[in-house]
Parts: sequence; structure tokens; C-alpha cells
Amino acid sequence: MPHALPHRLIRALLVVLALCLATPAQAQLRALQNPSFEANDPLGPGAPNYDILPIASVTGWNSTTGEIELWDTTFNGVPAYAGVVFAEMNANTNGTLFQNICLINGEPFGWTFAHRARADGPPTQTARFQVASSAGTVIQTLATQISTTSNQVWNVNTGSTTYTGPSGMQRVQFTTTNTGSYGNFLDAIQLTLRPFVQVSAASSTGAESVPSAGMATLLVTGTPTSAINVVVSITGGTATRGTDYTTPGNAATFTVTIPAATYYNTPVALGINVIDDTALEAAETITYAISAGTGYTIAHTTSCGASVQTTGTYTITDNDSRVTLRKQWADATLGDDATITLARGATMIGTLASDAGAANELDTSAVPTPVVLGETVTLAETLAAGNVSSYFGAASCTGAADTNLADGLTIGAAETAITCTFTNTRVPALLVSKTSQIVSDPVNASNPKAIPGAVVRYCILVTNPGTLAGTGIAATDLLPAGITYSPGTARSGATCAAATTVEDDDAAGADESDPYGVSHLAGTLTATATTLAPGASFAITFAATLN
Repeated sequence: MPHALPHRLIRALLVVLALCLATPAQAQLRALQNPSFEANDPLGPGAPNYDILPIASVTGWNSTTGEIELWDTTFNGVPAYAGVVFAEMNANTNGTLFQNICLINGEPFGWTFAHRARADGPPTQTARFQVASSAGTVIQTLATQISTTSNQVWNVNTGSTTYTGPSGMQRVQFTTTNTGSYGNFLDAIQLTLRPFVQVSAASSTGAESVPSAGMATLLVTGTPTSAINVVVSITGGTATRGTDYTTPGNAATFTVTIPAATYYNTPVALGINVIDDTALEAAETITYAISAGTGYTIAHTTSCGASVQTTGTYTITDNDSRVTLRKQWADATLGDDATITLARGATMIGTLASDAGAANELDTSAVPTPVVLGETVTLAETLAAGNVSSYFGAASCTGAADTNLADGLTIGAAETAITCTFTNTRVPALLVSKTSQIVSDPVNASNPKAIPGAVVRYCILVTNPGTLAGTGIAATDLLPAGITYSPGTARSGATCAAATTVEDDDAAGADESDPYGVSHLAGTLTATATTLAPGASFAITFAATLN
């Protein structure tokens, strides 16, 4: 530490406060945080300086003294070994800097760190790199680095060994026996430990339409210095590899590459991708497992020593459905044609062409059309040009909750067998006839003639010769200029002879549906029937005077 006693006293008070308030920094399990101390800028921007900080202010690191001293590069003429910040182990007193790392008995352990003696400190300055228990008891000394004030350079210590202590969360620490507040610079610390790898979940599920979004992943914690390949094997399941899903190379056993980087419980895709086919299938499963390989350890990635997940099951839920198209003719004219289509947007996906070989023929598509659960498709019918006005058309679907087909058919969840029928009912070809009989004339008492002033009784007869009922029937007669309608003379009935029911001349009232109706307005007479059964007829009679 520099010679600045008033400043030191202030710092000492701050350290006491920090020891009361600070909590240890969070461990990253398999990688050092802030290994080169670059997360801090001593006393902020400006000329190079130093700062003694409470441990809560220095990312990753703890200290047995509750404080950590950091220097800017070139402060007091000392350059950093890497980056622009480094640490001095002897702050107000000699101390121990450490981070908590999860270690496994028998695993390889590699390291690199830079150490330098401070010019005004002891002639020989020694840093020991160790593994210790949470209480500070040394478990294994990994390296000892000696630097001298006579040789003002950074000494780099690199090595590897096998960790022989117990598995669990342990201190990885740097300590010194040099007393006082001067000496033992540290920088550019690196650990080489195999990363931990596990499977993210025991089970997961997803729709067939999603290649891998619902799939579990590998989880990785650690800092591999070069790419590693994790071994994954397909162990079973009801889904078929190559048909329902693929793996890298479509192999039963494959590897997932983890690039060199720092990871903390980081998800990495397994490389299994579901194939979105059109087959109707029950839910299918893929089971898989990871196994030991080179450069990694299968272990829990967030909790040291916790039970590790090495296997997983992925369930594929089918997203396919089928729509069967049908055409129902009703009283068709033989040879009439229609085409029913099913479309996804602008793309036609299903077609049924139908030719009326019989009056009430029912045609069904030979192969149902594949559709996807949740999508909306469009049903349409095209009649031959000459048939458009000859048929009433109606569409309906069974097996689907959606009944409003005007805006398309939406395929609901689990609606896997839908049948959609277009029914075309031929418009009845009604027969209309008009007859007349001279009732009287102003000259002849018998055998009246059609002379001016003669009264004529007319009958309009409407007949349905077809096999289907007609509805909403109206017959309109525009009276010629040479005759004058006789008000109140309209009668209705099933035939001309049976037309005895009195009708008024307006279009309102109960008489308009008893079951026939008559109205007269400005020389136009209208006869109506709500329904007319096959083979039935209705008649309207009225009187008029010849002008």
C-alpha cells in the first residue's frame, strides 16, 4: 500500500464497516469471477491510482481481512501484467484472497497466475496457491511462487496437478506469510477445470410443428479453454429416428460441441429436431442420455454435489388433422357439375370434383386432406356456370366446433376427423298459368262477350312439379291498361275451382298466410305462398272490367 497515513486511517474505518455489512461474493462454481480484477477502476477515471475496497465492492473475490487493494496500471510505475488493474495481497496487513469453487476428488486441476514483488516491500515475497476448507484449513498446496524486489518483473506460474482433497465447495486461495502492508502483486489468474454438464430437465414436451423449442438442453457451467464434445445417446422412445426426428448425422450416438467460453448454467441445444410430418399419430417419445467423455464432468451445474440429471424424455404431441370433403346433391339435374375446394391462404390443399350421376347423389373425397391443428382453412364451392342460379347451397362440418364457415374453418385442438359437406338443392322449377272466363257484359244476358264493360274472372295457378318443397314463392301479374281491377274480388285456394277464401287487397294481415296471400297495388297483383309441397299447387282468382 502507498505511503498515505491519513488516507489509510480513513480506509481502515471503511474496512471495519465493510466487515460488519458485507456478504461473501457469489461463487460461479467452476470458474473464477473477475480473474484479472478488471471489474473495478481504482478511484475512478483520471490519473493512475490505488483503492482499498470492501470485499462487497470487488466482484467475485473474498479476503480474510475484509478488504482488497487494487492498483491502476503504471501507478507508482508498476504496469499491470494483463489489462489495466491488478491486486496487492498485502493491503493494511498480509491477507488471503479467495473464491469458492466446486472441486471433485481426482480431477485434473490447472492454473496460471502472474506474481510480482513490490519494490518497497520485503526483499523476498512469496505467494502460495492453495485449496482450503471453508474454515481456512489448507487441504492442498498447488503452487508456491517467489518473487524478489531485485528483479522487478512479473513472474508467471503455470502448472497442473490432480486434486486430492474431498469433493465439494472449497476455497481456491492465494495467501502469503509476508507481514506488513507492502507487497505481493497478483494478476491474470486462470483456472483450468473441466466444466460441469447435465441435462436441463427430466421431461419436456412440444408440438410436432416446433422443431426443438420445447426440447430440454444441456446445461454447462465452467470455462473450457478449447471446444469440448459432450456425448449424447438416444436410448429409446416410441418416435422413430429419421422419420419423426433427426439427430446430428442422424446417429443414435452423437456429440454436442461446446465452444471455448465461460458458462454458468448456460443452455446448449441437444441437436435433436422434430420432423413436422402429416401422419395422424398418437403422442410419441424420445429418450436420451449423456455419458462421460473427454474434457467435461457430469455434475450439477448450479449446486455443488447435488443430484445430477443425466437423462431426459421428450414427448412429441401430434399437430395433424384430416378434413373429408363431401358433396350432396338434392333433386339435381343429371350431369350438373360442382367442385369443392379446401385452401390454406392462397394455396389449394384439397379438391373434390362432383358430377351429378343421380338426382340425390352423395360424393366423398377418396383421401382426406391433411390440415394442422389450430390453423384456419377456407372452404369454397364452384358450380358450373350454367348451374349457379339453379341450386340453393349450404355448407356444414361435423367433428369441428367452428360453425361459422363464412370466415373459414378453424381446426380446434384434438379435432382430428372433420367432415365438411356442401349440399346443393335444386331450385324448384314452378309452372305458372293464367286463365280467364267472361262473367257478364252490359248487352248480353247470356253467353256474355268480351266487350267494353264486360266483367272477366281471371285465375293464376302456380304448380310445383318437382320432388322438393318450394319456399317463399311469389307470382306477380302486371294488369294490362285495357282492364280495371275490381277491388275486393280476390280469392285463394288450392285450385282455380277451390279458390273460395276471401283475400283483401293489401299485403298486411293474417289473410296473407292462410296459407296464401294476395295484394294489389297500382295495377300490379301479387300472389304469395309460404311453402308449396312437391306436386302441389295454389290459385288466386280476381275480377276485372274491360275498358
